[in-house]
Amino acid sequence: MITKTEQNEIQDYLKDASNTAGYCDAVVYPENTDYVISILKRANAEKIKVTVCGNRTGLSGGSVPNGGIVLSTEKMNRILEINEEKRFAIVEPGVLLSDFLKELQPKKLYYPPDPTELNCFLGGTVATNASGSKTFKYGPTRNFIIGIEIVLPTGDLFVLERGQNFAKNFNLYITSANQKRIKLKIPSVKSLPTKNTAGYFCKENMDAIDLFIGSEGTLGVITKLKLMLLSAPEKVLSAVIFFNSEDDGLNFIEESRNESYNSRKIISQPGIDALALEYFDKFALNFLRDDFPNIPDDAHSAVWFEQEVDEVSINQITDLWISLIEKHNGDLAHSWIAMNEKDKLKFVEFRHRISTKVNEFISSHNFRKLGTDFAVPIKS
Repeated sequence: MITKTEQNEIQDYLKDASNTAGYCDAVVYPENTDYVISILKRANAEKIKVTVCGNRTGLSGGSVPNGGIVLSTEKMNRILEINEEKRFAIVEPGVLLSDFLKELQPKKLYYPPDPTELNCFLGGTVATNASGSKTFKYGPTRNFIIGIEIVLPTGDLFVLERGQNFAKNFNLYITSANQKRIKLKIPSVKSLPTKNTAGYFCKENMDAIDLFIGSEGTLGVITKLKLMLLSAPEKVLSAVIFFNSEDDGLNFIEESRNESYNSRKIISQPGIDALALEYFDKFALNFLRDDFPNIPDDAHSAVWFEQEVDEVSINQITDLWISLIEKHNGDLAHSWIAMNEKDKLKFVEFRHRISTKVNEFISSHNFRKLGTDFAVPIKS
C-alpha cells in the first residue's frame, strides 16, 4: 500500500474545488477493503484523524483534512460486475462516474444519477447523496443504491442490502461481518419532503442502508457499492430554449414542471414528462457567452430540457413541446434543438460549463466558494 508523507507530494490532497485548504501528515492509498480495515483500526487505536477523499470535486470542503491522515479511494477503482440480466452493477468507490457511464452505454443500460461534475468518484456521489440534472424525474443517488459495503472507524466491516434490515420504530440494529451487533437510536427529526441531503437521513422504520448514504464519510469508508441500473431509453429529446424575458422563461419552467407531474399520473398516452428541466438567468448566460457565442444577444433567460422518447412517440412529444415554447414566447428561431448525439452532448456541456467556469474563476482569483444546494416547496 502506498503512503506519501512529503508535503510537496500531497499538496493536491489539501484542498477541493471550493479552494478550501487544510493540512495533514500523510496520504494513504488502500487498494482493497482489507487495507481500509487495517488503516482505520490503527487510526482508531492511536486516535489519528482520518479524512476520506474521493476525486476532490466537491464545493463544500468535505474532503479537506484538518490534520491526521487522508485516506484516498483512488486506487479502489474497479468495476467488479455489470449484470445485464438483473440490471445491477458492483463497483469500488474510486470508479469515475464518466468511465462507468461509458461502460454502460454499449450494453444499453442506464444509471440516472448525474451530478454536475462527471469526474467525481461514484463513492463520493453516494457519500453526498448527489443530485443532478436527472433528479427531476429519478430523484437523488439514494434511489439507486441497493447495496453498500462500509468500514466503520473501528475497522468493523458492514455489508448492507436494501430491503433486508429495517429499524423498529426509532431503534436500528446492524450486524457486522464478524457478527458484532450495534444498536442505534435514530433521532426523531422531521425531514423536509422537498429535499433532504443535509445531515444524516433519519426516519422511523428506515432502511439501515440509508443511514450511510449522504453521511459524507463521517460514519465510515465505503469500499463497495451495488447500483441499480435501468434500460437505456431509445432516444432523448434535448433542447436549450432562449427567452427574451425572465418571466417567460420562469412561466415556461412552471408549466413544463406541472405538465410533467400530470403525465406521470396519466401514463395511457404520451405527454410532456421532462427528464431534466433547468433554468439559466441572464447573468449565467452572460458568464457563458465567451464559450458559447451563439447565445442570442437579446436572451434574458434560457431553459434546458430533456425527455426520454421512442420512435412511436417522438413526433407527438416534440409537437407538444413546440406548442408550449410558442405559448411562452420562446425564441424558437435561435434556440438549440439536438439533432444527433453530438448536439445533445454539447447541451450537457452547456449545462455543466457554468459550474466549471465558476470554479476556474475562484481559483484564478484565489478566493473560496462554499457551494451548497437549497430547495423550496413547489408552490413557493
